[in-house]
Amino acid sequence: MTEQQTTLKPLHPTLYELAEDGHSLDFFFVQCGACGAVSFPANVPGCTHCGDPLVDAQKLSRPGGGELLEYVTLHVPLVPGMAAPSIAGDIRIADGIVEEGVIWANDETSLRPGMTLRAVAEVREAQGVYACRFVPADAKVTP
Repeated sequence: MTEQQTTLKPLHPTLYELAEDGHSLDFFFVQCGACGAVSFPANVPGCTHCGDPLVDAQKLSRPGGGELLEYVTLHVPLVPGMAAPSIAGDIRIADGIVEEGVIWANDETSLRPGMTLRAVAEVREAQGVYACRFVPADAKVTP
């Protein structure tokens, strides 16, 4: 881990943390004691598969990433501070769990449905935080 990144906080601390390599992110899941399935994020009030209240459920940390299902280039920002154009996609991060994410890529030509993405830290030094971004699994990204 770099000195700079160790002082930064996650933008969404209930969703992810910086992994050991100092660039990738680990996601927080919870495993249901009733059905054994995992839910995301780890602070959900009930299992998204069977509805169990998850009172004594085990929290898990797993490498962030998943399978790209679909994507689109956004030419207007959806939220304040979002760069445009940006690529957003639906990513299966675990069985039965699909999340939307921003993908770091020069353009859509390097992306294809079914490819594996990994979650990396986007450093926002001025805010003192890092955010989650996805890159193709084989990309050499060091934010």
